[in-house]
Amino acid sequence: MNAPIQKASFNRMQELMSTSPVPSISTELLATADGELNRELNAFLFDPPSNTSLLKGKKIAICCTNGVEEVEILGAQRWLSEHGATVHVVSPRIGDFHPTLGLRFPPLTKTHVLAIRLMENAGWLKIDCYTDEAKAENYDAVILPGGCWNPDALRMDDHAKAFVTAMHAKGKPTCAICHGQWVLVSADLLKGKKATAVWNIQVDLKNAGATVLDEPCVVDGNLITARFPYDLPRMVKALTEQLLK
Repeated sequence: MNAPIQKASFNRMQELMSTSPVPSISTELLATADGELNRELNAFLFDPPSNTSLLKGKKIAICCTNGVEEVEILGAQRWLSEHGATVHVVSPRIGDFHPTLGLRFPPLTKTHVLAIRLMENAGWLKIDCYTDEAKAENYDAVILPGGCWNPDALRMDDHAKAFVTAMHAKGKPTCAICHGQWVLVSADLLKGKKATAVWNIQVDLKNAGATVLDEPCVVDGNLITARFPYDLPRMVKALTEQLLK
């Protein structure tokens, strides 16, 4: 690899992560480890787009809230955008909470979601559409990224569940990765389906009636699921194949 390419890859890497003082998922370590899926992730994150108009005219929702895993949302958002798709971050509104709950949200959460790297706070991502506004007819696919906190909160949002349910019912690619499948569990979309998820919640999928496969990406009709950040390229590939049918 020549010096200009190395520098470009390093700069792009730094856009996806920063030094961590707490337990975290390092995009750098994840994308440079010597494993087949790691190498696929490296190419997915850092190779130039093969066709910048591949997904032109397609509109994709990434449905999430605070605590979304950074590499999963940024990796998907950038690859899809760089291949011509319009990508929206779709999130619930931060409403008012009863004072007995002791919850406090900074003003920025009204317009942005906070990404994380396992247990480390990362960057703020702008919300493009709220779940109470999102309509299935306006999107061609939906992705539910992980991060433990994100889907655990999102699964409580009736608008998010209704949106994902409508996308699936219309036969549009409905994707979830890592812990994102919790939303599918709460939307009751997994009964009788083949699916996968991050290892520690595979039992939740089984309890929801799914046949669980420990594979990088499982496709059952328009339901597409993956386990871990390094499975992201295979999930997006399956999504893209369905969009181009």
